[in-house]
Amino acid sequence: MAVLAVLFWPAPIPVETVAISCGSLQETVEQEGKTRMHDHFTVSATVAGKLRRISLHAGDRVHAGQTLAWIDPAPINPREKAVLEARISAALASLQQAEMLVGRAEAEHEQTQSDLDRARALFREGIISKETADRAATLDESAGKQLAAARSAAESAGFQVEEARAALLVYNGGVSTLPTAMISPADGRVLRVLEQSEKVVATGTPLLEIGYPPRLEIVADFLTRDAVRIQPGMSALITDWGGSRDIPARVRVVEPGGFTKISALGVEEQRVNVICDPLDTTDGLADGYHVNVRVILWQSEEALRVPSSAVFRYAREWAVFALQKGRARRMVVKIGHRGETAWEVQSGLAPGDQVLVHPSAEVDDGVRVAPSAAVR
Repeated sequence: MAVLAVLFWPAPIPVETVAISCGSLQETVEQEGKTRMHDHFTVSATVAGKLRRISLHAGDRVHAGQTLAWIDPAPINPREKAVLEARISAALASLQQAEMLVGRAEAEHEQTQSDLDRARALFREGIISKETADRAATLDESAGKQLAAARSAAESAGFQVEEARAALLVYNGGVSTLPTAMISPADGRVLRVLEQSEKVVATGTPLLEIGYPPRLEIVADFLTRDAVRIQPGMSALITDWGGSRDIPARVRVVEPGGFTKISALGVEEQRVNVICDPLDTTDGLADGYHVNVRVILWQSEEALRVPSSAVFRYAREWAVFALQKGRARRMVVKIGHRGETAWEVQSGLAPGDQVLVHPSAEVDDGVRVAPSAAVR
């Protein structure tokens, strides 16, 4: 009888196991994005008239104040003159607004510098954590970039005022007398030439797009349920951009307004733009290039990790099968942060515990199992 019992005794189920251990873990969200110039300008016709052929091409470098194109103005009537005068007033108002934004950015930058000095002093005294001090440094760096952007916008507004005044000065007694120069508002490169050939253009016709290549930024539209967990200053990685390495980046801003986007499956999704600044060189990238953006929501070097393939739902809780004395034992666990292939275990397991990965439907609590290496 004993021989028959041994012969018909169910064989242990072969399983794969892995030991629970502590190590590095990141929780991230990832989305497709694209590059764009942080300083992006569209040069438009300031007067109606005949555009001379533009000799510039995409990729050409230009300098602030350089003449990009010439327009021979058409005769002007009183209504058009009034429009030009109104454009001057609007340009002056934009300049005033830009100068006020510069003042605000300067005040915010001074405040963040003061906060950074105070945080560093408190960190040296052991009153605050290094994370808090690093956050103050990140806010100071972000405020500095906002100040630079505000000054660039004020400079651009100043050029718009000059262009608007020049558009009115070229006329004498209602008849155009001098060609009008289209001036570059900043240093940079020509991104696109929208009107290359000689033709008659109306006032406001876009002629060229100019950008400043060293100041690339990355914009990615995340689902709003992911965006609410993203904060300015968080670390990010730019991946799948064509280079041999990932580019470190930092989240600069999560735009306050969302928008509706139709997915590839035809589903309406609410999304919001997240803008990141690269922290390393972006050789080879230019305006409008495709990239992937991976934002690091949380990370730890000493997290107790379990493979996500070992975790399953059981009675509205998370559970795993642990290997104990040759049998599978169902263990309820508390899961914390979730990485790409591993999750954080907050309770229920200890380092060194063996758990089953990819358990089959045959595995249940108390069933005899054997790791694959031990099965013959």
